[in-house]
Amino acid sequence: MTNTPAPRRSALPISAWLLGLPGLACLLGGLVLLAGDFSDVHPVLAESGTAIALIVSAIALLGSAAFPVVLRHLADADAPAADQ
Repeated sequence: MTNTPAPRRSALPISAWLLGLPGLACLLGGLVLLAGDFSDVHPVLAESGTAIALIVSAIALLGSAAFPVVLRHLADADAPAADQ
């Protein structure tokens, strides 16, 4: 019988998805607001800091989404090898 290594988990944790997708949406929205004038759509979009607020929120969400990914990577690296 041969020892085959255990399959590695390559999928992202669900918490990374739950934080990363809104982060990408905020980033996309912030970049769109930087590119155009949307004051006719809603008065809040006429403010000068709305795009920056969305981009800062995106950075915070994407940074928070990185934590579960790093913890998963560290847990996989700390797991004992299959041949030991």
